[in-house]
Amino acid sequence: MAEVFISAFHRGLMRRNRVYLNVILLVACNLPGLAQESQMAVPPMINFSGTFTDLNGKPVTGIVGVTFYLYKDHQGGAPLWMETQNVQADRTGHYSVVLGSATRQGLPADLFASGEARWLAVQAQGQAEQPRIMLVAVPYAMKAADAQTLGGFPPSAFLLAAPPNANIASAANLNGAASVISATTSDVTTSGGQADTIPMFTAAANVQNSILTQTGTTAISVGGKLNLPALGTATAGAGFKSRPLDFVTSVFNSSSATAVPQTFQWQAEPVGNNTTSPAGAFSLLYGSGTAAPSETGLKIAKNGIITFASGQTFPGATGTGTVTSVGLSAPTSDFKVTGSPVTTSGTLKIAWNVAPTSAATANAIVKRDASGSFSAGAVNATLGVSSTVAAGDALFGESNGSASGSNGVEGRTTAGPGSGVVGLNISATGGIGVYGSGGSGSASTGIYGTGTVGVFGTGSSYGFKTDSNVQQARTAGGWVKAMAYVQGFNAPYTITLCFNSTLAGAAATTPPCGFNLTEISPGAFDVDFGFQVSDRFFQATADIGEGYPLYAHPVSGSVVLLYSPDSSANYHPFAGYIFVF
Repeated sequence: MAEVFISAFHRGLMRRNRVYLNVILLVACNLPGLAQESQMAVPPMINFSGTFTDLNGKPVTGIVGVTFYLYKDHQGGAPLWMETQNVQADRTGHYSVVLGSATRQGLPADLFASGEARWLAVQAQGQAEQPRIMLVAVPYAMKAADAQTLGGFPPSAFLLAAPPNANIASAANLNGAASVISATTSDVTTSGGQADTIPMFTAAANVQNSILTQTGTTAISVGGKLNLPALGTATAGAGFKSRPLDFVTSVFNSSSATAVPQTFQWQAEPVGNNTTSPAGAFSLLYGSGTAAPSETGLKIAKNGIITFASGQTFPGATGTGTVTSVGLSAPTSDFKVTGSPVTTSGTLKIAWNVAPTSAATANAIVKRDASGSFSAGAVNATLGVSSTVAAGDALFGESNGSASGSNGVEGRTTAGPGSGVVGLNISATGGIGVYGSGGSGSASTGIYGTGTVGVFGTGSSYGFKTDSNVQQARTAGGWVKAMAYVQGFNAPYTITLCFNSTLAGAAATTPPCGFNLTEISPGAFDVDFGFQVSDRFFQATADIGEGYPLYAHPVSGSVVLLYSPDSSANYHPFAGYIFVF
């Protein structure tokens, strides 16, 4: 027994899938009896590999029901053979099957008897039949066993019998003749190529990739420029056209009952040969049937101006005439139009009333500057304003502050629970939701709030946090207005720690913070806060003393008496705190 191994490799693009096809035919035969095809022991089968994807281009995995068809032609016609199998696709959608394995006989023996190529189509369950793939080598592989016979007889059956006087010398002469007529060949080498790439000779005996690739049997791609050079080099006597680019369609002529090709041809043509201003034009030619394409009259000059063919018309008012007038209109608020309409010849012009600019100019259309920014007056946005930047200010507003209500940025809400201005910090590493910085003036304010609730803050750690002093209107409650630690236990008597909410900067916390301490008697002191506190709340707490409580009592608008009495109204030395709210 002997095995004949034939492999054919064919590639095709099915929808958006790359399909790899390996065809392997094993034909087993008895060498002494090649003419007897009935002695084939191994049924013909085809190994086929491909890829499944769904309509979205995603791989289809698992078991898929698939029907395979073999056709005579690339398109149309009834299938010559079909078979349905359950195919196992891997996680990338790839699968492999053996066509013909569903029956013991395999593929029908007469399927390729004509020697013609066959077309394979694949249809997954629930999907349309995919484009057909031509099996180039299969017909020849099926005839491989027959290739070693002549009409079913072995080649030895056709050898002439040697004449009686034949000798060894004549046989030697026959061999010598064979060596004389044998063709000479040279080996062609290649270091390997890329799938789907059409090869090219880079040397007399070397093949490498070209810039041409083929997609199945439907398309050839050029990985560079497709040049159609001139048919020759121009001389003073004549210029040369480019090689043409033909587009051919086929139509059926009912009179002749034949298909007639219609050829449209584009080519570059010389203009002004042997002049001081040589140029070229791009022309369309046309030919019907076997006639050579000729000029249509449609040309494109070197500057892009189009010359139309004789008889060319354009849409008119009635739909059949030519254009008799061309006009131009534009909003008069922004543009100025001149030269409209043009009835015979002329120039249409359009100009801005106010040129676009990045400056804050009335009635001008915004034009961004080199950094992508522009200036504007008040910006009102009914849908909101959104800005995202990698660095710098996402939203910046500036006012010269020349009048009350001159705000750099203002936000309003007409109904709750909305907010006029909201700042959110969603960073996990910290940051500031709303940041306000005042100037150096005494009335400068970083963040200002007014309303039922002027400024509201909430947080898991702090509702309000500041790294500087806090000031509140004197008559308002909630925050401390003044604090002082009075050292009245040992002379000299002083205020050692303090806070004055009416002062700014370091003066608010530098002792005596604008306060004045006066000893009335041992164990009793007047503290003059410098602003009215008589209508506020007080809290006094002894820190050092002789075990008696500490009291605070207003004696005038800005003065509070601080004393530590016993039950007999005798005063005792102390050191303690006083808070004004």
